[in-house]
Amino acid sequence: MILFKIKGIIIEMNKNAFYIIVIATFLLSGCDNGHKKDVEECVSRGIQYFKDIGSYPYLSDGRDALKVATERCNRTITAF
Repeated sequence: MILFKIKGIIIEMNKNAFYIIVIATFLLSGCDNGHKKDVEECVSRGIQYFKDIGSYPYLSDGRDALKVATERCNRTITAF
């Protein structure tokens, strides 16, 4: 068992659970910035695509092209 104190509260935790939390935190800490940049680049490609086909700033069905590109790129960065 591992004991540590956070804001005056003593927490007792199984070693395996502690190690899993540390590893998960380490792995997830680097994901956000790279993914954000990838999404921004995808959105830029999407906007350019919509401009090229004459559907910017609104698509033929009235939806906002920027919003559509952002939604698609948040699902997958290979959308455009």
